[in-house]
Amino acid sequence: MDLIEAFKTRKSIRKFKNEDVDIERLVKIIEISASAPSGSNAQNWFVYIIKSKEVLSRMKNEAASVYKKVVGKDAPRVYTFFDEAPAVFAVVAKPYISGIDDVLENSDKSRSFARKFIINPGLQGVSSLITHILLACHNDGLGACWMTGPLIAKEEMENIIGVKKPDNLTALIPVGIPMERTSKTTRKDVSEIIKVL
Repeated sequence: MDLIEAFKTRKSIRKFKNEDVDIERLVKIIEISASAPSGSNAQNWFVYIIKSKEVLSRMKNEAASVYKKVVGKDAPRVYTFFDEAPAVFAVVAKPYISGIDDVLENSDKSRSFARKFIINPGLQGVSSLITHILLACHNDGLGACWMTGPLIAKEEMENIIGVKKPDNLTALIPVGIPMERTSKTTRKDVSEIIKVL
């Protein structure tokens, strides 16, 4: 698939056919996606490929339970549909510290805070990996969706899949053969998102 076509035609898929996706295909997607850029080439990511329906069901139950506790209502499907996919990539951010981070921590607390929590180069690298995963899935004829809503139950999910601190579960990406989705959400006009200086 042409790269520009991939950018323009990729959609978030939330419904999947009841068909398996073999592990070799999923591993290949991660292998391709791991060429994503990251600060200092840290590659500060790790991906759990979850195919176990029992594990996905436990994760879904935790998301639904925590949502109900916090909001007082049943969780909407957008928080829980991931267990309907034949596989889910659970993307984990590993710690990222560059040389300048140590310097700022000791010399300029305000800049250190902004770098860690606003700029957050470690999270930017992981986000780049996620974007690559979505495009690699699309190129391979698979549907996928970048999900953070279910991470209302982040700690519970980390316990289920075995993520240990200081690593952090950052996103879930359900993957499968897409059910046809004819619409694509509209995008802002480019004039609304740029300013030439």
